[in-house]
Amino acid sequence: MDFDSLPRIPPEPRRHLGGWVVLLAIILIYAVLAPAVQWATDWLWYREVARTDVYWTMFWGRWLLGGAVAAAFFVLVFANVYLALAETPELTWSDLGEQLRTHLFNVVNRTLRRLAFWGSAVATFFFAVLIGISAADYWPQFLLFAHPQQLGSTDPIFHRDIGFYLFRLPVWELLNGWLFTSLLLAFILTGIVYLATRAFRVVAGLPVMSRVVKAHLYLLLALLFVLKAAGYFLDRFKLLYSQSNLFVGAGYTDIHARLPALTVMALLAVVAALYLVVNIWRKNFFAPLYALGGIIALSLLLLDIYPSIVQRLQVSPNELAMETPYLANNIAMTRLAYGLNTVQTVPFTPTPHVTSAMLASSPITVKNIRLWDHRPLLESYRQGQTLRTYYQMNDVDIDRYQVNNQLRQVMLAARELNVDQIPGQQSWVNRHLIYTHGYGLVMSPVNEFDPEKGEPVYYIKDIPPVSTLPNLRIKRPGIYFGESTNDYAVVDTRQPEFDYPQSEAQNAVTNFSGQGGIPLNNPLVRALMAARFSSVDLLVSDSITAKSRLLMRRQILDRVQALAPFLVFDRDPYIVLGDDGQLSWILDGYTRSIRFPYASYSTLDTAGGESAQTNYLRNPVKVVVNAYSGATTFYTVDAHEPFIRAWQSIFPALFHPLSEMPDGLRRHIRMPEGLFNTISEVYRRYHMTDPTTFYQQEDLWDIPNESSELDDSGRPMTTRMEAYYTVMSLPGQTTTEYLLIRPFTSAGKKNMIAWLCARNDPGHFGELQVYNFPKQTFVNGPELIESQINQTPEISQAFSLWNTSGSRVWLGNLLVIPIADSILYVQPVYLKAQQSQFPQLQRVIVADQQRVLMRRTLDEALAELTSAAATARPTRGAVTVRSTTRRQPCHTSHSMIALAAGGKLEAPIWVSRSRIRVCRIGWRNDFTTHYKLAGGATCRTIF
Repeated sequence: MDFDSLPRIPPEPRRHLGGWVVLLAIILIYAVLAPAVQWATDWLWYREVARTDVYWTMFWGRWLLGGAVAAAFFVLVFANVYLALAETPELTWSDLGEQLRTHLFNVVNRTLRRLAFWGSAVATFFFAVLIGISAADYWPQFLLFAHPQQLGSTDPIFHRDIGFYLFRLPVWELLNGWLFTSLLLAFILTGIVYLATRAFRVVAGLPVMSRVVKAHLYLLLALLFVLKAAGYFLDRFKLLYSQSNLFVGAGYTDIHARLPALTVMALLAVVAALYLVVNIWRKNFFAPLYALGGIIALSLLLLDIYPSIVQRLQVSPNELAMETPYLANNIAMTRLAYGLNTVQTVPFTPTPHVTSAMLASSPITVKNIRLWDHRPLLESYRQGQTLRTYYQMNDVDIDRYQVNNQLRQVMLAARELNVDQIPGQQSWVNRHLIYTHGYGLVMSPVNEFDPEKGEPVYYIKDIPPVSTLPNLRIKRPGIYFGESTNDYAVVDTRQPEFDYPQSEAQNAVTNFSGQGGIPLNNPLVRALMAARFSSVDLLVSDSITAKSRLLMRRQILDRVQALAPFLVFDRDPYIVLGDDGQLSWILDGYTRSIRFPYASYSTLDTAGGESAQTNYLRNPVKVVVNAYSGATTFYTVDAHEPFIRAWQSIFPALFHPLSEMPDGLRRHIRMPEGLFNTISEVYRRYHMTDPTTFYQQEDLWDIPNESSELDDSGRPMTTRMEAYYTVMSLPGQTTTEYLLIRPFTSAGKKNMIAWLCARNDPGHFGELQVYNFPKQTFVNGPELIESQINQTPEISQAFSLWNTSGSRVWLGNLLVIPIADSILYVQPVYLKAQQSQFPQLQRVIVADQQRVLMRRTLDEALAELTSAAATARPTRGAVTVRSTTRRQPCHTSHSMIALAAGGKLEAPIWVSRSRIRVCRIGWRNDFTTHYKLAGGATCRTIF
């Protein structure tokens, strides 16, 4: 058969790689272009806010650190791999190539040595880039390392300044970890290369390698042992903030067992390294196994078994005696780390009764008793004062202002814009050019409400803002920067901005007149912004002119974190109306660490709803963001704080002294609740300074619980009692202050044992005082008062009646208010009708150590509480009902029934312990219960 005559099968066409090349090119361009756009637009923003020093420090800090780590990793790893590849003889590569050609007919026509070289180089470079990117996030630690500060206090074991642990030790640990990881990977890859090329192999159970290969591997392993020795040395310092079952810090076992063991292990690791170096010239091929096995075995013996034996046989049977000096270290250092060593202790012996003389001696305190809880008040604000669907109120802030020359506590909420709820189409023009800002705020006193409607009384309300007080007027109500303002806005365009609605058919318009914003007078800038926000409209819109500016980072937390990413911010910014009529946000900046020797750990609630662990905490920075212009200024309230001293040396133009803050804003700074809550949580244990008392938990305190809204079964839901601000006079003083308070109860009990306060006024800002009750005096805690409230018949009956009559009871915060030499308890009661989620303040509960009552207003309740007989009196024109079973007035100290004269009773009902005959005929709008009498007259219960 003639094979040549057969038709030939055409060769398979080559697949074109053009599409894959284009796709790869697009990916690479995007990978380069996207970060470039981000960096360029960030630089434009930092230039606009005059903080390019922060931008370039962060930029070069990231690049230099990430580049240095990546370069070091690449050199350490690839240099060793390259040496291994270069050491392999050419004959080995030829043999390997022949074996591959036998099994793989499509081996590329290049030498394997070159392929291995470039493949390992690319792989190492890829991992070096990844490691460099992750390492770049540690730039703040390296800047602090370069600008260390002294605290002036030393640790009790090594006697080093605390600054060593906060500024230096973290970087030494990072460097040791990075170097060890790099050398370990280099050792593994080098060994793989030698195995793959058969430069290192096992023959008859024995390793076979050349002197050069042996020296290479042994030296790498020796360096690993040296780094491990450094790690053991650094671990000695880490004992001072290690966690044990009893306390944080080094205990008896750590000092007498682990600390010597770590020192010995560090020396042994160095000896192992020298042992490997010496064995390069010897024929002992098992030296690495001996060295590694010895280190592992001794580590288990010295660092695990031996300390466990010491702890079990020596410490546990005599724990208090053995651990007392180290527990004393933990107490002292914890109090130093949280500033508890500055807490002033004041004895306080409360009397059981609140008298009218006490109230008369503290009129400002009484006028500032908070009746509005932030939760129902926020609902009330939203229902009555958002006014349009595109406005929203995110939170209610509490503050103090001068009202008619008196210090008054107020609650206020900013009216921010919600662009997702704007009317009409969700067009780009509407979202970014027309609807650009919120408008004004709402302000009301904490203790005033309309008794008929249960609504707050407003100092500032409506749109445009209407103020009832001449010193509280808003001159610039526009809110371009806020808590929930997440989108960008373009201002000074041909399109007027919506300001506020004037009528159904007409709106007021405005143009932004602030100084902020990135100018869009350059086509390149517009193109960059269009790329950043993925918006072609920014590039082609005719509404944008050469005068137009773009406002970005309008969310205030995002704004301040971009300017100071090395600080942690409190979760609750608050808005302030300054003396100049402008609105500003104040944010609290924290410095923290988890490396304070012997200090116990706690959690801090930070911005974004996250909880951060800490064992050192300060609040040295207050940040002011103008709600209209976005101007952001950092003020230091504690310029001596070590972290702030370091950051001031790095960014000298970023921070300003508190004296430069305008007086109208400085009067509103305060200790944030987040810091105070953390401090109070720590203090409930660390008020005990005696190690024996602390060990036995003899005087442990707790945070009491409080009731809130009732659940579906009518039972109050309990939450941990919040710290609260109040305007009051401290016991024994006549001046009124703005305080932050939290009470304590005995652990496992419900009697109140103390209350802690933070002072916020100039001259005493940041001072902490604790008022301790005598241990022999029993004082009702909040939970006991709430139990008495629930056990008071007319109150519990009213709650049951309201919860079954088309409404729900909502209990506000129970406030513990020191009044002169006594304690006053106040809790507001709100009602929410089922057909409307509009909460109304309807009753006020007051109590002292012996009496609990509920009345329509606070004045009525206090008047009755302080009356000599503590009984209610009939209302004008009414007669007291006589019991059908006992000839006595049908009322108790907590309730009464007032009847029209001449009425007769129809149906029986129990009120307190007196049986009377009435017939309920239903509800009225004021949520009181009305009854019908036989003679046609009506009555109502008064609570």
